[in-house]
Amino acid sequence: MGQVVGIDLGTTNSLVATLREGRPEIVPNRSGRRMTPSVVGLDRTGKLVVGDAARAQLASAPERTVAEAKRLMGSGEAVRLGDRTYSPQEISGLVLRALKQDAEHHLGTTIDEAVVTVPAYFTDAQRQATKDAGELAGFKVERILNEPTAAALAYGLDRLDDEALVLVYDLGGGTFDVSVLEMFKGVLDVKASAGNNRLGGGDFDRRVAAHLRQRIEAEQGVDLAADPVALARLVVAAEQAKAELSSAELVTVSLPFLCAKAGAPVSVELELSRAKLEELIGDLVRSTLGPVEQALKDAKVAEKDVSAIVLVGGSSRIPLVRRIVAERFGKDPRGGVHPDEAVALGAAVQAGLKSGALSAKTGIMITDICPYSLGVEVSKRAGSQLVDGIFSPIIPRNSTIPVSRTEIYSTTSDGQAQVDIKVFQGEDRLVRNDVFLDQYRVDGIPPSGAGAERVAVTFTYDVNGILHVKTKVVSTGKEAVLRVERSAQRMTPPERAAAKARLDQEWVKAPGAPAASVRPEGSVSAVDAAPGAPAPSVRPEPFDSAPTAPVLRSGQEKSKDASPASGAEADELRALAQAARARSAGAPAPVADRLERLASELERALDAGDPAGAASAGAELTDVLFDLG
Repeated sequence: MGQVVGIDLGTTNSLVATLREGRPEIVPNRSGRRMTPSVVGLDRTGKLVVGDAARAQLASAPERTVAEAKRLMGSGEAVRLGDRTYSPQEISGLVLRALKQDAEHHLGTTIDEAVVTVPAYFTDAQRQATKDAGELAGFKVERILNEPTAAALAYGLDRLDDEALVLVYDLGGGTFDVSVLEMFKGVLDVKASAGNNRLGGGDFDRRVAAHLRQRIEAEQGVDLAADPVALARLVVAAEQAKAELSSAELVTVSLPFLCAKAGAPVSVELELSRAKLEELIGDLVRSTLGPVEQALKDAKVAEKDVSAIVLVGGSSRIPLVRRIVAERFGKDPRGGVHPDEAVALGAAVQAGLKSGALSAKTGIMITDICPYSLGVEVSKRAGSQLVDGIFSPIIPRNSTIPVSRTEIYSTTSDGQAQVDIKVFQGEDRLVRNDVFLDQYRVDGIPPSGAGAERVAVTFTYDVNGILHVKTKVVSTGKEAVLRVERSAQRMTPPERAAAKARLDQEWVKAPGAPAASVRPEGSVSAVDAAPGAPAPSVRPEPFDSAPTAPVLRSGQEKSKDASPASGAEADELRALAQAARARSAGAPAPVADRLERLASELERALDAGDPAGAASAGAELTDVLFDLG
């Protein structure tokens, strides 16, 4: 039997954790890094790449790279990578597959199952899509764990004797959650959760990137609207500047050869202060206080009664976030948990409890909640009129799970012999504004007058996020049941099987890919080694060392369907070669030789109509020039 691990499938980065001697620990990927970027792309040869390699090409090849796919889970939207189309489940499945393969390599065993975390405010459709992604990755995901709950598990593991009301504030790369928990004698009892599935550090990055673009266009007299590579580089630079401003008051944003103007390359250096960052993102950060107040209200907890505030998620490092939370509660947030790793560590604890690797005798137990109300569509009388489409909650939001509740409804018309049970999730009084989950029909109701026959509807919601619906005709005892574990966007079993077969094929060998190619260590490609094989020997520069376009090193074949570079792009690259030769005059001899060699390679590739070779040489040339300053 394989191992069960905990996985934090994040918007920006993902992590795997396992238990070792009763303690959770992060499982590093093949490069030894504790986090793997949640980015998927196609390299120039058509191979799938995941993690650092995909993130490295995000700025230079945005048309065949995707990040933040987590925000699309459960939406039914399509994701384009070059000329291919994927579902968000497939993209997340590729990230999970990479995590699984790296963890198996490190642990020396197979992984059959995982506890995967999701934002507390994820809808049923998003949760079911996450389960689909796990199946596409090749393991079972029976347990979905709310991210703030996982962080609370990591926080509470060393505080089993504490009695406290804890607020977990989780601000990640793409989502925000807040949960209120009570801790007592090793029990972590979740009282309420709230959040915003469309708010996170990525939104901060885009605000900063828009500001930088506005300044560059005004100061340089250029228009970046039609330059997707330049726009992508701005977002990457904005993310780096935001991170640096967590410890510095002022940073310099350097973007060499960002674009071209009248055939000449344009390089940019701008200063960005922490004060300006806070001005740009202040309203977004303050908007998190709305869900905080909602969670406190639902939990029936006063601010003064909260004894500990735990901040998790990479964006919680931003000084403005910490300051606003501290001002709101009149106390500083607690330390003791790693903002980036707490969720994965808590998931590993839950995986240990589920598999038996962590004994219940440790004294830790957790209860979770259902974050949304679940109910059925009913008709109600308004005077003499019968109004359809009314939402009748059966399980209110923030009910502790597992939970089972029953409501009794009556027929609405004379001689009514059947009823349609339509299940919805949401908080609006009208079902048209809620989320439809499933439906079925109950027959065999004895003909009678309107309101004479009654039907009992029982909802049972388990810890794995599965809703069981049972109906019973009160007068006859006839029962019918429905297991709700799908949404309108969830894959059917045949769709899952087809998608998995496709990913299996593309993962093993992408169409048109060479038998072997050079790739960065720590990333996973479609020709990755089996568990237990040695890690690749190629050691590229870290992503953080090169904020310019990433580099595809030599040894990669030219794409057969590549087309010559466009006129504007070719002009920019020729200008880059000229700039490199100009810089070589004052450079040390080895650097000057490298600049001359790369400039010549670039010009030869342009003359030969080889866009892949030109882009590779151009990107490497940009790196060298950037290192020169």
